[in-house]
Amino acid sequence: MSSKTILAGLLALILSCVPALADGGGGGGSRDGMDSGGGQRSGLSSKATQAVVKTLTSGFERCGTLPQVYKFDCYRHTYKLAAQRLNGNQAYAEAYKALVLVEETLTTAVKQNLDPAQKPKRKGLNLYRAVKPAAVPQIKRQTESAMKKAETILLRSPSNKQEHYTRIAQAVNSNKVLLRSALLPGGMIRLAWSLLKVAVPA
Repeated sequence: MSSKTILAGLLALILSCVPALADGGGGGGSRDGMDSGGGQRSGLSSKATQAVVKTLTSGFERCGTLPQVYKFDCYRHTYKLAAQRLNGNQAYAEAYKALVLVEETLTTAVKQNLDPAQKPKRKGLNLYRAVKPAAVPQIKRQTESAMKKAETILLRSPSNKQEHYTRIAQAVNSNKVLLRSALLPGGMIRLAWSLLKVAVPA
């Protein structure tokens, strides 16, 4: 193979990377939507939207394996991670606001109802705190209400954002359905999750 052929191949490879770096204001940084220099993130992108959807759906699936009193701190962490993926990207300002609303609701509820008798439980790399069993129904109602408000924010977004925001709203709605079924036997929860994965593809 000649040196000209090798050079042409390398040039083609470099040029093929340009669209990926330009997508959504530069999705090749340390986080989805971050530019390659770690600067301000901007613009809607399928990659950023999918990252949020995956964080919400896989996070709730993981939380579902914890004992009931630990689930809410896990849910809080899930929404915190999802919101962080959009922080600083003005194109997702409304979505960020919606996710932070749920996170802050859970943060307050967990803090106000911590059960000092229960030690934190580890799941993966994270430790989750328990709430008092008697507070579970109230925290569920507060969380579901926050999720409904988040969906409203997302679905009332400008028309040019609807494609992305609707996908995030669907993920929030799937979380809400799983939240409602949190008191059901484990087999029913797994069934509900399997049905939701069909409705909201990863």
